[in-house]
Amino acid sequence: MKVAMLTTTGDRCGIAAYSRALVAALREFVEVEVEPIQVGKQSVEHYQQQADRLNRADLVHVQHEHSFWGGVLPNQSAFWNLRYLIRKPFVITAHTTYSLAELLKVKQERRPLQRLAKEILLRRRAYRDSVDIAPFATKGECIVHTEGGRAALLARGAPASHVHVVPAGVPEPLNGSLSGAEAVARLRERFGLGERRIVSLFGYIAPNKGYELMLEALPHLPLETLFLIAGGVRVAHEEAYADSLRTQIAGRGLTDRVVITGYLSEEEVATAMAASEIVAVPHTFATGSYSVTIPLSYGKPIVASDLDCFAEIQARVPCLRLFPAGDAARCAEALNALLADPDAQRRLSERAREYARSHSWREIARRTVEIYELAIQGHRA
Repeated sequence: MKVAMLTTTGDRCGIAAYSRALVAALREFVEVEVEPIQVGKQSVEHYQQQADRLNRADLVHVQHEHSFWGGVLPNQSAFWNLRYLIRKPFVITAHTTYSLAELLKVKQERRPLQRLAKEILLRRRAYRDSVDIAPFATKGECIVHTEGGRAALLARGAPASHVHVVPAGVPEPLNGSLSGAEAVARLRERFGLGERRIVSLFGYIAPNKGYELMLEALPHLPLETLFLIAGGVRVAHEEAYADSLRTQIAGRGLTDRVVITGYLSEEEVATAMAASEIVAVPHTFATGSYSVTIPLSYGKPIVASDLDCFAEIQARVPCLRLFPAGDAARCAEALNALLADPDAQRRLSERAREYARSHSWREIARRTVEIYELAIQGHRA
């Protein structure tokens, strides 16, 4: 079987990293040709040429996020310019399963005219369906990462037999010298961490990750505890949020207890993992996150918010310490309990490694190939 994988390929894109890991694992089972997505709305000719290349494969697998084709506002998305040209068996991975109302943040909109405009958009059923459901329910199979994501699509009309839950895989850790005492000592010196106990939050800096909640919780943790923000911004326009985070840190008098590393390579992540006593995943909303799969791969004790995507991980293997999302006091309570209990840390570490073994990328690739076979059978019917 030859698979054409349509995906982003940039260095600082979580979906691109997901796709690279998936493609590497898939190649044990099938032939895969990667077709890069040029992010944003492109010309009709661009999509015609791209479809010609995709249709040379036996099956087309698309990694979907609305921004890849221009966004969700009317006449901005070029997704259908491409989709109607694909003639082969089709699989789509929905990395975002939020409804149009959620994407437009209608409930959060406090400006009367803007809220009215968004509510008018939601009344346009054909347009709403083109965002909410049609990409994931049109002639093919759909992969989502969580049961919550599947339930959202089914509630909007997706056929149950065509929506499959396949969680993101857990990568192999980079160990050896990268996690040794010398490497950790160099990292501590480089970022001025001293000998303090480190609670880390990994991944690209983004507003949904709960940094403000951690800043609220930090004064209630032991004084020798340092909060390490292990990552940087993904794109330039997100730098404004990182600047606001620095302002908040200074305003709360936490400059000596919080360190922002900036972008870390995979090798540097391995060392930062080794230096971290606990990893925090206090996201305020998410459908999945590199911020949790990476610490799972390194067998770290993890404190996470109880969002559906993390609760599902906990249901598969009890490898997380969960707290109510958005609750800084309960977050501090969970962190303090782990900081005071080395045995609990050890148990969570063992379970994290268990989860990593049972959800390796090889296992995820094997399950993905089963869905490819369903798509081919359905296309022939």
